[in-house]
Amino acid sequence: MIKKHISPTLFISISLILLSICVFIGCLFLYFHSNDSSSKNATIIFSSSDDSSLLMMDSSMPVTDAIGKQLSFTPNQTKHGYSEFSISSNMEGMDEVRYEIYAESVGVSTEIATNYVKLYLTDADTDQPVEGFDQVVPTYRDLKVAVSNPAGKKIYSGVLKKGESKNFRLRMWLADTYPITEEVRSFGILLYVKVIN
Repeated sequence: MIKKHISPTLFISISLILLSICVFIGCLFLYFHSNDSSSKNATIIFSSSDDSSLLMMDSSMPVTDAIGKQLSFTPNQTKHGYSEFSISSNMEGMDEVRYEIYAESVGVSTEIATNYVKLYLTDADTDQPVEGFDQVVPTYRDLKVAVSNPAGKKIYSGVLKKGESKNFRLRMWLADTYPITEEVRSFGILLYVKVIN
């Protein structure tokens, strides 16, 4: 009986070739698997009427939450903020997308303290409060930092399905606990909507 010895160099060479083939196949799999996500694309479309992405108010009329929840659009007024807007999306390779509605305060000369600015978001079709606004009416200061922009405050986040659109109504008013003075102060926000992960 003849015994053949495999030299260590030959064994290592064959092992490295097999390992290289496995790594190559793994890389190809990862490349093609990750390219599936490149065909996924979503854009949120924010639609509002007449510059209603900008809400402004002054300190001339504090109101209770009960009255604030009933405020409606009044042209050329500055006592409260009001906006009706809708969101929809263009999606490719996706069935739904997560989004965030957030606000950034705009600079004004003398700003109202944010703990007196009340915000109330409702479904524009039913005028029922959306989740998070059904138990309490938060102040601007109470809102969490926006995920999509650390300079903004998160108003709402949700999921939008392919082909779906959602209509919202946002009211902003001065809390009835605001101490009335002769100095007129103001506060303003700009609304934004972004896709989030």
